[in-house]
Amino acid sequence: MSRIRGRRRGAFALACALAILVSAPAGAFPPNRVTQARNWLVTQQQPDGGFEVAGFPGFETPDAALALAVAGQPKRRWSTAAALAAVAAVQTGGRSALDWAGDFAEGPISAGQAAKLILLVAGPTGLDPSAFDPDGDAVAVDLVAAVDAGFNPVTGWYGSFNATLFAVLAKRAVGQGVPALTVQAIRDAQETGGGWNFAGDPSGSYADVDTTGYAIQALVAAGAGPSDPEVSDGLRFLALAHQASTGAWQSFGNDDPNSTAQAVLAITAAGHNPAKRCWRDAAAPERSGDPYPNPLRWLRAQQQPDGRIASPADAWGVNTFATSQTVAALARTWLPPVRLPRVACP
Repeated sequence: MSRIRGRRRGAFALACALAILVSAPAGAFPPNRVTQARNWLVTQQQPDGGFEVAGFPGFETPDAALALAVAGQPKRRWSTAAALAAVAAVQTGGRSALDWAGDFAEGPISAGQAAKLILLVAGPTGLDPSAFDPDGDAVAVDLVAAVDAGFNPVTGWYGSFNATLFAVLAKRAVGQGVPALTVQAIRDAQETGGGWNFAGDPSGSYADVDTTGYAIQALVAAGAGPSDPEVSDGLRFLALAHQASTGAWQSFGNDDPNSTAQAVLAITAAGHNPAKRCWRDAAAPERSGDPYPNPLRWLRAQQQPDGRIASPADAWGVNTFATSQTVAALARTWLPPVRLPRVACP
């Protein structure tokens, strides 16, 4: 393993009760299929240790690192040590995703980028986000401070709306409270139809599944309960909009694994089993007589012979994003970071 000596990992593992020691749910990816997805991801690693196949720095590698960590779990309960070893073991030219993360964190980075590193890299591997030095080069970065530096005391946002949602999830991951102003800002950004759009514009009519999925997860992480009206309205949006007869949620009219993954994580965060129809029938009773195609089955069916997950975005060039997020959603071990008590189906 390259350059993993001297990493500071204990503080996060001790401070983070979030460490989500949850059992793997029924319907998760079979281990051999996780391995196939992981093995394909390995072939996409770049010389710097990252997975930025699409060429947008910070877009793919945090999710890919989490997917490697998920694939490296030996038991049904999360092990940060196993996650760290699994990510460090995948190297190109002696560099792993941890080396990439160390370089990327040295920045400059935005609050949203810092939040992603906390949620998807530092948290799962047990590394200290307040002294983040995954490549062991003695240049430690305080990711928590980087997130807090992005807070706008007037709006409650942390940069963009998407960054704000990740900031909430990251703050919960380090055991910090979420400002009430930020929670209210997320609530205020909800469209009348129950969904959220990427801009966080409540007057819009272009809510999307991905942003809605993150917003539901963020509200639950911030303390929303089972009867929270915005969470309920968000679930209703997912129940009524964009789910195709295949079981997939759609983006721009196409069945999309990333959108489906975020819907699955949001439903799970709200305490439901996304494989069962009862969450949808409760959120939208008028649909109770309709067939319910299992979105997890659809996600599994997208795996190709080489192990990757097919995506409509492949038309513009295959990248790692769909595969990474599908692994995390089907496993549902580290994500969602907080989930409400399980709601039993009748």
